[in-house]
Amino acid sequence: MLEIPRRDDVAEVVRSRYRGLEELLGDPPDALIVTGTEPKHSSLLSEPYWPALARLLEWAADRVPATMLSCLAAHASVLLFDGIERVPGARKCSGVFAGAVRDPDDPLVADLPGRVPVPHSRVNSVPEEALVEAGYRVVIGSGPAGGGWALATRFYGDRLFVLSQGHPEYSTLSLLREYRRDVRRTLLGGGAVPYPYLPEGYLNAEAAAVLERFAERAAAGREDPVKLWAAFPFEQVAVTVGNTWAQPSAVLYANWLALARTAAAVHG
Repeated sequence: MLEIPRRDDVAEVVRSRYRGLEELLGDPPDALIVTGTEPKHSSLLSEPYWPALARLLEWAADRVPATMLSCLAAHASVLLFDGIERVPGARKCSGVFAGAVRDPDDPLVADLPGRVPVPHSRVNSVPEEALVEAGYRVVIGSGPAGGGWALATRFYGDRLFVLSQGHPEYSTLSLLREYRRDVRRTLLGGGAVPYPYLPEGYLNAEAAAVLERFAERAAAGREDPVKLWAAFPFEQVAVTVGNTWAQPSAVLYANWLALARTAAAVHG
């Protein structure tokens, strides 16, 4: 989406690697995945890419047999089609949370355990109750550790929309990279941005201790922020991070692709 602001060098990389939205709209796929991005405004309607994203979602609901949306894209969909607004949280929801499978007979969760680990990373949430009232089917809801609902579905005619409030597609180090980004904003932002909380359910005790010691150095305020930022222990922590969600995420996507194949066959 060209409406997303990017530095010139990043924009050039995007132009060289990716095809444009217009080409996609002219050749509907059998299945579509729309991932999220970090919001810059309190209202999605104020994001510069909102008109293009809304157009894409409306087109998908009419032309694509099966669509999967992650995080901000899922929030955008319920705002566009149902008028459901996001609700800001008291703190950022970041970590790996075990979602509770609500209906083990749903084909989306075939061969998955009753508790499914899903990465979450967001400030805003859509209340599960609002989804249910609007006619969505919550397939993976919030588990004992919180984190909010993880997977919900709805049909537009015979077009399947699967919404994930989390990020089953995240790589092993995605949450660590986002945490590092948030730490950088605190250190170089002159105190304008609060220091981030550690991602929950993601780090072992050793890694958490390393990052907590770094946070104590930042709170002390005795070091130059730029030099301190350069000393962030990313590599030291990265080698300790395990991935608990890749295998169940692969099963989830395989289940979704099976549904997409069936839907595509119906549409010829």
